[in-house]
Amino acid sequence: MTTPLMLLAAVAIVVITFVVLLRGVGAARHESRLVRQCQGDTAQAERLLQAELSRSHGLSRDEAALRALQRLERDNR
Repeated sequence: MTTPLMLLAAVAIVVITFVVLLRGVGAARHESRLVRQCQGDTAQAERLLQAELSRSHGLSRDEAALRALQRLERDNR
Protein backbone atom coordinates (compact mmCIF):
# COMPACT_ATOMS: atom_id res chain seq x y z
CA MET A 1 0.00 0.00 0.00
CA THR A 2 1.46 3.34 -1.00
CA THR A 3 0.95 6.34 1.18
CA PRO A 4 0.75 9.90 -0.08
CA LEU A 5 4.12 10.57 1.57
CA MET A 6 5.77 7.73 -0.37
CA LEU A 7 4.23 8.97 -3.61
CA LEU A 8 5.46 12.51 -2.90
CA ALA A 9 8.97 11.20 -2.17
CA ALA A 10 9.00 9.24 -5.45
CA VAL A 11 7.89 12.29 -7.45
CA ALA A 12 10.54 14.44 -5.73
CA ILE A 13 13.26 11.92 -6.64
CA VAL A 14 12.16 11.88 -10.28
CA VAL A 15 12.09 15.68 -10.49
CA ILE A 16 15.51 16.08 -8.86
CA THR A 17 17.02 13.45 -11.16
CA PHE A 18 15.53 15.18 -14.21
CA VAL A 19 16.91 18.58 -13.16
CA VAL A 20 20.39 17.17 -12.50
CA LEU A 21 20.45 15.43 -15.89
CA LEU A 22 19.30 18.56 -17.70
CA ARG A 23 22.05 20.65 -16.11
CA GLY A 24 24.66 18.15 -17.31
CA VAL A 25 23.27 18.20 -20.83
CA GLY A 26 23.41 22.00 -20.89
CA ALA A 27 27.07 22.04 -19.98
CA ALA A 28 27.99 19.55 -22.68
CA ARG A 29 25.91 21.46 -25.21
CA HIS A 30 27.79 24.74 -24.65
CA GLU A 31 31.17 23.06 -24.83
CA SER A 32 30.28 21.11 -27.97
CA ARG A 33 28.93 24.30 -29.58
CA LEU A 34 32.20 26.02 -28.74
CA VAL A 35 34.17 23.22 -30.40
CA ARG A 36 31.96 23.49 -33.50
CA GLN A 37 32.52 27.26 -33.61
CA CYS A 38 36.26 26.52 -33.51
CA GLN A 39 35.87 24.21 -36.57
CA GLY A 40 36.53 21.13 -34.44
CA ASP A 41 39.75 22.47 -32.91
CA THR A 42 39.34 21.17 -29.35
CA ALA A 43 42.63 22.70 -28.22
CA GLN A 44 41.48 26.17 -29.30
CA ALA A 45 38.10 25.67 -27.63
CA GLU A 46 39.81 24.62 -24.40
CA ARG A 47 42.13 27.67 -24.52
CA LEU A 48 39.12 29.97 -24.95
CA LEU A 49 37.31 28.23 -22.12
CA GLN A 50 40.36 28.46 -19.84
CA ALA A 51 40.74 32.16 -20.68
CA GLU A 52 37.19 32.78 -19.50
CA LEU A 53 37.81 30.77 -16.33
CA SER A 54 40.93 32.83 -15.58
CA ARG A 55 39.05 36.11 -16.16
CA SER A 56 36.31 35.23 -13.67
CA HIS A 57 37.33 32.99 -10.81
CA GLY A 58 34.58 30.73 -9.49
CA LEU A 59 32.92 30.43 -12.89
CA SER A 60 31.55 27.01 -13.84
CA ARG A 61 32.78 25.32 -17.03
CA ASP A 62 29.28 25.67 -18.43
CA GLU A 63 29.19 29.43 -17.88
CA ALA A 64 32.77 29.78 -19.13
CA ALA A 65 31.90 27.89 -22.33
CA LEU A 66 28.86 30.10 -22.85
CA ARG A 67 30.92 33.27 -22.32
CA ALA A 68 33.64 32.00 -24.66
CA LEU A 69 30.98 31.36 -27.32
CA GLN A 70 29.54 34.83 -26.88
CA ARG A 71 32.99 36.45 -27.05
CA LEU A 72 33.93 34.43 -30.15
CA GLU A 73 30.68 35.31 -31.92
CA ARG A 74 31.07 38.99 -30.98
CA ASP A 75 34.69 39.07 -32.19
CA ASN A 76 33.77 37.42 -35.51
CA ARG A 77 31.21 40.08 -36.45
